[in-house]
This record gives sequence, structure tokens and C-alpha cells, in this order.
Amino acid sequence: MNIFLSDVNGYLSSKTDLSYFTNYVTFNTAESQLTVYHNFQTASGADVPLKNLLGFGLSANIPNNYSASFLDYRNETGMGLLLGFKRLGKVKTRFYDCSVSPEKPNQKQTMDVLRAGIINSLAVEIKNQEGDFKEALYKTDNEDIQGFSEDSAKAFLKKKFYENLSESSDEKFATLQAVALIETKNYKLISTHWTGIQLYVPVFSSKYVVAPSLNEDFQQKKSYPAGLMLSHTRLWESSTAGRFFATLSAELLLNNSKMSYDLKKVNYAEYEIIGGTDIQHDVELKNNKAYIGTYENFLTSSLQYRMVYFPVEYHLGLSILVQQNFGTCNFLNARIGIPVILINSKKTPAVCFEFYASLTDLTNKSDNSGSPVNKTFVGMSVGIPLSRLMY
Repeated sequence: MNIFLSDVNGYLSSKTDLSYFTNYVTFNTAESQLTVYHNFQTASGADVPLKNLLGFGLSANIPNNYSASFLDYRNETGMGLLLGFKRLGKVKTRFYDCSVSPEKPNQKQTMDVLRAGIINSLAVEIKNQEGDFKEALYKTDNEDIQGFSEDSAKAFLKKKFYENLSESSDEKFATLQAVALIETKNYKLISTHWTGIQLYVPVFSSKYVVAPSLNEDFQQKKSYPAGLMLSHTRLWESSTAGRFFATLSAELLLNNSKMSYDLKKVNYAEYEIIGGTDIQHDVELKNNKAYIGTYENFLTSSLQYRMVYFPVEYHLGLSILVQQNFGTCNFLNARIGIPVILINSKKTPAVCFEFYASLTDLTNKSDNSGSPVNKTFVGMSVGIPLSRLMY
């Protein structure tokens, strides 16, 4: 099931998503955010499901023309550390018609037959490999093993051979079972769930040039966009209805007036026309990076619900996300996306693209005194998994 789910759960759109791979990279064009993440998982050597995943990552905001034009440089520059933990729930498998009948085997019986065939084929393969190894070991002479006695050298080679053989055979047995389950679809419904918590700690963050009013000097203000997110996801994989994800998340973010559009962006010409008195920050004014208003750092909490659906045998799906913020920045946002999962020659997920349209502040709660909110914009996210987890 570890391998089956790593192939089925190919949806990787953001840094908080679950990946059954050791490493993954995500990039979001709208936020201009690049994340590199690593899951710490030590092979136990036992045929047991994954239960806990501890991860660490690095996330950086890289300014680009797209985010500058549509999002008012909402994340100019920044880099931070990610620390995450996911608790994976039990995997449940349901079959059609579990009655036992030799004339008409049910899905579980069919999988048992396929599993028996796989293990018998592997047994023959293992015996052949063992025979080839023993023949090669027999031909080993003393000149090839200088520094070892003959007995100790052969004991060392045997130990290494059987360790590698055990590991490769276990991996192959698990992989072939997962492939058989995917190809034959001998199941009615496979379901699982996971709960995750992720902390973002900024190392470098954006600085803003802000003047409380036209008659006051500009000052440099710094943001501290730390964040904590708790999420719970349920996954249903149906052989006839397709794949469905449902995720409920709660987030706490150290927000600021700039990120919530409470400041008015001004350029050099506008500032002179409306009577601004501080022209020493002409570089920021000419680059549209100066703001008028009261700057504050404050906490913003939010609830978010996301649904993702992929039809049977399709790598193209539909995602819908709704987010309600609370507090000073109480926007209601939504996003509609089309995720596309590309597979490699081994028929495993290679990269996930999601093209989306975001709708911001649907209930018009933004303060008109600040910079206008871009209500609608389009973007794309990319997720690339690397090095699949086995155990």
C-alpha cells in the first residue's frame, strides 16, 4: 500500500501536500514561491505501512514580473524554514462480493492468486541469483582477496549478498503487488486519511517603505510572515468513480497591513501631485514600492476547504478551494484549478501542474483607502516528486 498510494497520490500542488517521496519541489507562479522539501524516513526492513512522516524544507520567494504586475509585489523577497509532521491513518480496502466461490472468484481471491504467482516467480529468480553467486564465489581465488583469509572473505561476501538480495526482493515483491492492483483494479474502494502540521519560520523577509501620511517622512518597516497550519485530508480511490481528495485546514499567519492591502501604493509622480513632502526615497517611489498609511503587524487566522477530483483513468482533474480569513484581514477567497499529473515511463507520477484562477475578497471587505485588490488573477503551480519512499 505504501507503493500503491505513492503512485495514486500524485497530486502535489503546494508545500503542505502529502508526498510519499523522499524529496519534492514545488513552485507557485502567483506567489513566486519555490520550496524544496525532504521527508525523513528510515527503512525499517519490515512490511509495515508508513505512519509518521517528519519533514524539513526551505522556501524562498523569488520576485518575477508576474507577481509584480498582479499581486503588487506581495512577496518581494523572503526565505524561511519549514518544519512539518504528518500522521498517516490506516488504509482500508473494500471489495465487491466477498462471498467465496471456486467457480467465480471475488476480487480478493483474484489478488491472492496474483500475489502467489508473483512470489513463486520471485522464488525462482532468487534461487537463480543465489546459484550464480555461489558459482562466482567458488571461483574466487586467494589473489582476489588479499588481506582476508579465505573463510572470512567468503563470509563477508555472503553476508553482503544476502542483505542486498533481501532488500531488492522485498522491494520488487511490494512493487509488483502494487502494479497488479493498479492494473487490474481488483478493489471497490480504497480509503485513507492523514493529519499534518507545518510551521514556517522566516529567515529573511521583505522590508517596506511606508509613510503614515503625506506630511510625514517615509520609514522602513519589516514583516515577519511566520505561519502555522494544521490540516486533515481524506482520500477515496474508487475503481469505478475515480479519485477524490477532501482537505480541511486551519492556519495562523503573522500578517501585516501591506499584505492585506491596507496601504496605498504611490509612485513618484503621484506623490508630488498630491502634496507629498518626503522625496528622499525617490528610488522606491519611482519603482512603485512606497506606501502611505498606518503599518501594523497582526495575526490573521483562516479556515480553508479544498476538494480535488480525478476521473477513472484520467490524469487531468478539477480542484475547488474556498478560504475564509478572520480578524483584521477577513477576506473570503476562492480558487478553481485544473490539475494535470504527468507520468514517466514506469507509469509513476513525474510532475504535477495545476492551472488555476483565484478570486480574492469575494465579499468586498477590503478598505478602499488602500491599494486596490486584484480580484481575479490566474496562476500555475508545479510539484515534482523525487525518490519514492519504500518503507
